[in-house]
Amino acid sequence: MLALPQLDRGSTAPIWFQIMRAIETEIADGAWSPGDRLPSESELCGHFSASRTSVRDALARLESAGIISRQQGKGAFVERVQGPSAWTLPSAPSLLGEYSEQGRSALSSQILRAGIEPLPSWAAAVVGRDSPDGQGFVLERVRAVGARTAVHVINYLPTRFAGVIPDLRDPRASLYATITRVADVRIARMHRTIEAVAADRILAGLLDIEPGHPIVVVEAVAYDQSGEPIDFSRASVRTDRLRVSVDTGFDAAGMTSETASGRYPPAPRQSRRAGARPPR
Repeated sequence: MLALPQLDRGSTAPIWFQIMRAIETEIADGAWSPGDRLPSESELCGHFSASRTSVRDALARLESAGIISRQQGKGAFVERVQGPSAWTLPSAPSLLGEYSEQGRSALSSQILRAGIEPLPSWAAAVVGRDSPDGQGFVLERVRAVGARTAVHVINYLPTRFAGVIPDLRDPRASLYATITRVADVRIARMHRTIEAVAADRILAGLLDIEPGHPIVVVEAVAYDQSGEPIDFSRASVRTDRLRVSVDTGFDAAGMTSETASGRYPPAPRQSRRAGARPPR
């Protein structure tokens, strides 16, 4: 009998998704080490009482995330065991480690939407005061650490910043570095609010988690060098892939964007001895 949980037949989550999460959790908990061979497709089908299509879909997702690799005729193997990377929130910009080497972000991004549209009332009250019709520049992205989706973030900015869109086509482009370069506006101060919430169905789909799964939401207002708010953002974070910490030891005065950036050091691997399962 495989040491894997059974499926929740009453759940609205797809079968392939439940299989993917079960295998990913076991790997993260240390049940398998890098190089270990996973149970065969037939064994997984039998254990989960699932179709081969569902099992293959789950393995394909794990492979695309870099968690496993598959070899024709040999099976699936654990590629790596990786805990969450670290997202350090310093007392100065930038958000989500926007600045990295040569102005490129530490995270890769997929743009879901970008353009001028009506702002929500709460965002318009902060960054839309210069727009009588309540319009603003809205940027929605899904962001990843390596190949692993970790963050969904929406930025609300004044309409004048819509000109940065062409420069954000590079998946590693930094929003704030681009604003500084294109619009000559520097982020001088950030105010952040952090709270734990349960993922709704939309966020769950974007972050590859079950609805109701706990996530951390970081809301932030960014101010330019004159003290004007120019960005209201809401980032929803999978903390099993990106650990959030806060560093208040920085002095924003005179800091470069490089030294003020969030940092992503590798997290120490947490192994699990047989029979010693950490609480979930």
